[in-house]
Amino acid sequence: MPSVSHLYQEMQAFFAPLWPGEDKPLVFGEGNAANPPLMLIGEAPGETEVIKRRPFVGKAGKNLDEFLTLMDMKREEIYISNVVKIRPTEVGPTGRTRNRAPSKEELALFTPFLLREIALVKPKVLVTLGNVPLKALINKKITIGDCHGTLMETPSGVPLFALYHPASIIYRRALLPVYEGDVLTLKELMQKGKLTFEPR
Repeated sequence: MPSVSHLYQEMQAFFAPLWPGEDKPLVFGEGNAANPPLMLIGEAPGETEVIKRRPFVGKAGKNLDEFLTLMDMKREEIYISNVVKIRPTEVGPTGRTRNRAPSKEELALFTPFLLREIALVKPKVLVTLGNVPLKALINKKITIGDCHGTLMETPSGVPLFALYHPASIIYRRALLPVYEGDVLTLKELMQKGKLTFEPR
């Protein structure tokens, strides 16, 4: 029977030949891969995540810890992943390598694998962090500003709750109360069992 580890082996074999000679390590998901209460999905790993080969361990990871505290959950209870499993980079004005948003080509390559990952993990709720995973799973026109803090249905029928990306709070502190309010809304929905979407 297929498993998440088998999927990651397949991805490794698929992506390795695409960037010969380039250092583009894949950062896979981690956590409870057996029907977790939540599956958090970000856009792509950053520099720290690539070094440690783990998702959400850099600055945004500290905000993720705050999310877990508000939810009264531990990291090992949930599953955490990204849409794109490589670090998208560009050279900035100072000549240093920096993060960038994933390209359309990268999203097209990785999104089908994300959908398979979700099907294998079987989370009770998907939590998208920012615009990139939201658009990958719902549609390209919707934005996080339109629907943060609300429960939506995905094509597979798995409930999806949209949050701002934890990194956005680092640069826009005014979003912190909004983000925290949305997290508490999610907590209340889960506690009251108001996750009513059924698979089609």
